[in-house]
Amino acid sequence: MLPSSRIASILTVCAGAAMAVWGGLAPQIIDYDARMPVDLENTTLTISDSSATTRLINDGRQLTVGVNRQFHAELLPPVDDDTVTARVGLTDSRVSNQDDLNRLISASVWSYSFDRTTGEATSQATVNNQLASEDETVDVNGLWVKFPSDAEQTTYQVFDPVLRDSAPAVFQDSSEQDGRTIYRYHQEISPTNVAERYSSVFNTIDVTSSSDGSSDSAESDADTSTQAYLYHSGTRDYYVDQVTGLIVNVEENIDDYYGDKDGNKLEQALLFDGQGSQEQTDALIAQAATVHDGHVARIVNYVVLAVGILLAILGLAGTFGIFKRKRTS
Repeated sequence: MLPSSRIASILTVCAGAAMAVWGGLAPQIIDYDARMPVDLENTTLTISDSSATTRLINDGRQLTVGVNRQFHAELLPPVDDDTVTARVGLTDSRVSNQDDLNRLISASVWSYSFDRTTGEATSQATVNNQLASEDETVDVNGLWVKFPSDAEQTTYQVFDPVLRDSAPAVFQDSSEQDGRTIYRYHQEISPTNVAERYSSVFNTIDVTSSSDGSSDSAESDADTSTQAYLYHSGTRDYYVDQVTGLIVNVEENIDDYYGDKDGNKLEQALLFDGQGSQEQTDALIAQAATVHDGHVARIVNYVVLAVGILLAILGLAGTFGIFKRKRTS
């Protein structure tokens, strides 16, 4: 029968080996990154400008009024460890005492799937416009709902729904807010004729030229009518929680206008310079802080691996009587 010391050593080897194996395999089967949770409560981002310029689609009048731009993402099945489906609602609305329908400037609903860690799209998007008769399919060739977890100080391609394409968002600087590291990425979009990219009731209008050379979208006698095209341009600053890649604020300066084929401005469509409120930003940062990023689990795993290797070595030494031979010598 084996002596009790030898049995204890063998058990120590087994325990150490089991711990070492777990420490080695755990990173392969457990998520250690701050991937997008599917149960986030706050998934709405509202950007406001108290004196934006908008154009009424029915009669072409220009209004200077407060405008809210809202981005709302609802996470839906199918979902797995790596991907999730998002239904994204986009609305532009005027701040007034009118009912919701009359305050609405534009609205659309997008549905697509993306990688919960990288933020990259894993499917095309299905788009439903408020005035469209049927859904459209669009390639989402960049980030949109989120940036990559463990975001880097680099340039990312970020999707623009009006452009229906991506544009580079370049890292600018880093700051600390409420104990979180926030990265700022700056995106610039040069004037682009979106009417050449896709069809929409918003993308073209008829502009009349009077005898005095002025332009107007209301036609009168002896006026000549010219088709004008929607040009989209502007800048954005994305404020991103570095660990999770969640967007906590956006500053937008948008200049959308109707112009001729050469890009000369004829009428303003939307002039907007806004950002999210500080209260909203604080809430989104606080929510990002609750997302599990795996750093505690990684530390525990490293400890288990190290202890397992140490126990295995000690157990092997005891099994072969190394300590006993040293004492007898």
